[in-house]
Amino acid sequence: MNLSVLQKKFNTREKCIAFLEKKKWGDKPISPFTGKTNVTKRANSIYYHCNDTNKDFTVLKDTIFEASKLPLPKWFMLIHIMLSAKKGISSSQLARTLGVTYKTAWYSAMRVRCCMVDDMELLEGIVEMDETYIGGKPKKRYVKIDPSIANMSRVTPEKTSFGRGTKNKVAVVGMVERGGGKKVVTKVMNSLTSRDMIAMLKKYVATDKTIMMTDEFKSYKPFDEYVQHLAVNHSKEYVRDGIIHTNTIEGFWSIIKNGIRGQYHVLSKKYLPFYLVEFSYKYNNRSNKNTFNETIEKAVEEDKCTVSYKPKKNVKRIVYKPKRKTAKTKVVKKRSSAKK
Repeated sequence: MNLSVLQKKFNTREKCIAFLEKKKWGDKPISPFTGKTNVTKRANSIYYHCNDTNKDFTVLKDTIFEASKLPLPKWFMLIHIMLSAKKGISSSQLARTLGVTYKTAWYSAMRVRCCMVDDMELLEGIVEMDETYIGGKPKKRYVKIDPSIANMSRVTPEKTSFGRGTKNKVAVVGMVERGGGKKVVTKVMNSLTSRDMIAMLKKYVATDKTIMMTDEFKSYKPFDEYVQHLAVNHSKEYVRDGIIHTNTIEGFWSIIKNGIRGQYHVLSKKYLPFYLVEFSYKYNNRSNKNTFNETIEKAVEEDKCTVSYKPKKNVKRIVYKPKRKTAKTKVVKKRSSAKK
């Protein structure tokens, strides 16, 4: 469905409401207060009345559209535009395209990213894992910036280093499943220790059904104890035996970095997980012709996760919610023998 078809199909609020009601409830409206169908339709209105609690509600209750002044036809256009932009689209461009303010475009786009948070099945088969660093290049050596900002054009000048030695960029780890689906997951990391990598491995990968491909970074070495593990030495080669490589996940990193460089320019570390969710969601659904309908279904099922332009809780807790239960590891802290 292209934009012209979308405008004809959802050019009024009534058409949008009817579509949302069908996606959320099916044939019978359900009260969000009781979960029952004992409701009455208000005449000439989008409101329903819950007979058990004596409260009114609409299909927009507890969705990303709730309490928004943006007309629903523009909401649908915004979602379609975001899904169509492979490398993302800035809030400034959305504001100009839809004829709204920058704040409205930013807040609405962030709500859409909230409903893109997906619960995927565990990765299996041949899975590639790699890390990258999002930040800028040391071109303007006289400029200082806040280290919490993931800036694609500038970094702090003092002894700027590259790769894993950098202190001014944000570390992101990703895993992609090879094959027809090529599903990808990403995560912002505070550190790249073996313990962090193993925790991510256990959370997102079916280790008993997987062959893991990585480079020879030292934090990947303990993987041999948990999963079949093959590594490529990038100092000598990029592909070994035609199958041992991390080219797929590195191709995904290029999409993210080109998108940030071309569209967003500057991102805060705080909101970076939401943007990674957007890139991952579109990558995972790149062959899905029903992505718009499925995104609308998620939009009416999920509660909004931002309030007054700020997340309701820690961004990482929203994006990286637990996929399955894992055994807790007890950490024993060494006590100092020195007397106080």
